[in-house]
Parts: sequence; C-alpha cells; structure tokens
Amino acid sequence: MKKIISGVIAVALLGMPAVAHAQIIKSDTDANAAVGGAAGGATGAIVGGLIFGPIGAAIGGFTGATIGAAGGVEASSVDYVRLNPTDPVVIDGSVDVGYVVPDTVELHTIDGDSKYGYFYTNDRAYFVDLSNRTVVYSPGTVVAVQAN
Repeated sequence: MKKIISGVIAVALLGMPAVAHAQIIKSDTDANAAVGGAAGGATGAIVGGLIFGPIGAAIGGFTGATIGAAGGVEASSVDYVRLNPTDPVVIDGSVDVGYVVPDTVELHTIDGDSKYGYFYTNDRAYFVDLSNRTVVYSPGTVVAVQAN
C-alpha cells in the first residue's frame, strides 16, 4: 500500500511544476507570479519534506516559491530568444535574478515585447527589464541554434 501511495504522490509531484510554469508565462504578470510562487512553494515543500524532512521542506518551499514567482515573461518571448541566439558576452562573476547588467553589455530586443531584452552568457539566456537593465528571468540553457 505504501508503494502505491508513494507512486501516486510522485506522479502528482512531477506534474505540478509544469502546471506552475504554465501559470507563470501569461499576460497578467502579478497574478501569475502569485500563482506560480504558491504552486512552486507547495511543490518544493512537499518534495523537500519527502526527501530531507522538515528542514528540506522549508528550504524546498522557499526555493520553489522563488522560482515559481520569477516568471512574468511571455512564452512567445522565450521562444523568440531560444530561436534567435546572439553571440555570448563575458561577464565576471555570477548572473542571477536582480543582477544589474552593465552598460557595456549589448541588450537585444525581442520582437513583440517592448518591456524585455536579452543577452547570452555561459550558454544561457537572460531576460532583462529594459527600463532598469535588471535581470528578471533565465529559463536555463535554451540555445537552439548557433548565432549568425
């Protein structure tokens, strides 16, 4: 019986991040960030709790909520960036959400999205709020084709 319950929980947990991700990338950024943060937090807490106990649940919940709320970028923008890679830039140090991109780094525009620009570094795309040059999202390694 334990194996059946564990299997059902595992299947449910595997589907939750996809639901959270689908909720994040839409037009109402604030509402979707809240939904994504809640779903990510719940998923992270459950997985962390199952694997590492109470401390894992706390860490997993925080991490999941942070990742879930990080979106707000349209799916069409993610696709555009994936299909239009640029030459990578070299940046000293780590680049995370909240990083302010130096003026020396060229930000590329996204067709149909005047709010965000992007750049590549370390085989990874980063979405930047063009109003303040702050990194707002990175979907991970998304390079689909070589830059021209």
